[in-house]
Amino acid sequence: MVSWPFLFGIFALFICLWKFPLPGFEQNKKYILLFILSLRIAVGLGTVALYTYYYTDNSKADVHRYYNDAVNMAEVHANAPDEFWANWFGLATDFEYEGRHFDCMLNWVHPYGNRMYNDNRAVIRTHAILRLLGGNSLWAHSLIFSIFGFVGSYLLCRVVGSRWNLPPTGLLILLHAIPAVLIWSSAPLKEALVLLQMGLALGSWFLIKNRIWSFLGAAAAIALLHFTKSYMAFLLLGFISVYSLSSYWESKKNNGFKFKVPSYFIPELVFPLLGIAFYVVFSSLTHWNPILSMLSTKLHHFLNLAAAEQAGSQVYLPPFEPDWLPFLATLKWGFVNALFRPLPGDFHGIFTWIMLPESMAILLIGFGLWLGKNKGMRAWFWASLWYGLALLVLMGVTTPVLGSLFRYKMPLWPLFLPYLWLSIEWIGKNLKRRF
Repeated sequence: MVSWPFLFGIFALFICLWKFPLPGFEQNKKYILLFILSLRIAVGLGTVALYTYYYTDNSKADVHRYYNDAVNMAEVHANAPDEFWANWFGLATDFEYEGRHFDCMLNWVHPYGNRMYNDNRAVIRTHAILRLLGGNSLWAHSLIFSIFGFVGSYLLCRVVGSRWNLPPTGLLILLHAIPAVLIWSSAPLKEALVLLQMGLALGSWFLIKNRIWSFLGAAAAIALLHFTKSYMAFLLLGFISVYSLSSYWESKKNNGFKFKVPSYFIPELVFPLLGIAFYVVFSSLTHWNPILSMLSTKLHHFLNLAAAEQAGSQVYLPPFEPDWLPFLATLKWGFVNALFRPLPGDFHGIFTWIMLPESMAILLIGFGLWLGKNKGMRAWFWASLWYGLALLVLMGVTTPVLGSLFRYKMPLWPLFLPYLWLSIEWIGKNLKRRF
């Protein structure tokens, strides 16, 4: 049953969207925003219904697993509030192995025990807070997660629109035409939190004029993202760093350097590569490689889980030990899976068919990168390129199941929206000329 306070809040949000102007969006197109928000709510509720009445094993569905743990966590608050808040803030270990409440928190501890993948706890904590605020059912929480995703997508489209001089409303429509974004960031899952925090971080950095508040807002959002999905916080921090480096380089180049710089010197390429090379040499000499250890452990766990569940959409991905040569051997398969799947023989279920438009969208993005080379957006090009490559590496070498690849690709799309827009715009213009 959906709680009345949440329903009233949704109704008030619709009224505010309709009555009050939103920065960067045309007032006469407010109906588009209301339609997208309504669509998100419907898709979120539909996802909950799908994993409630069709896929009935709640112990295997993330939609239910994290919510059920949050129900148990909220019961701890009813009996011992101090104990609840101590564990919520990570100051106590009652939900850890051998803790007092470990048996009732089935998803608090990851099976591969690596804090880089800590999204379970972020979703459980969010559900627990919503329970305390009056959300007495998963359906009610779905409404709030849909709003989280909507706010994040709104902010990201404003950022892209302001940087590229593109209409935010059109970008918002295009973003929600991508199935992974619409489905997974509308459901009560980690993707809604990730999209919200990405929007808050980039919105703070690019849209707030005061540099102190801009930095503080972006830092706070990235800190939240670290507690939701650590590697996404590092990727977004890398995006902002490369963008800032490129912008600084361009400004110095336009104003004239005090020293001669070769024309072929590309700092956005050279400095990240030097950082990667330093890490490779350091990890090889010290035999301390936490990143490869994390990726190797997660892949082994995912392969075992896929075999146990007899996943029909499993694709070939050889396991590797935490060393660079085995990693590079797996990396080529990871890129193939992340960029080109599903291939003709991969269509087994509904989600593999939904992935097909996304494969076509990746081709359009590749064409858009070529079209955008003369648009004066060098900083965005290099920042999004490194961000995309790093995200594809993380996904590709750890995810041997197509359904999960489809879901985990969600954070890729917002930052590549301008290139998708350029491709579609070019195709539209050429079609008009011919017909």
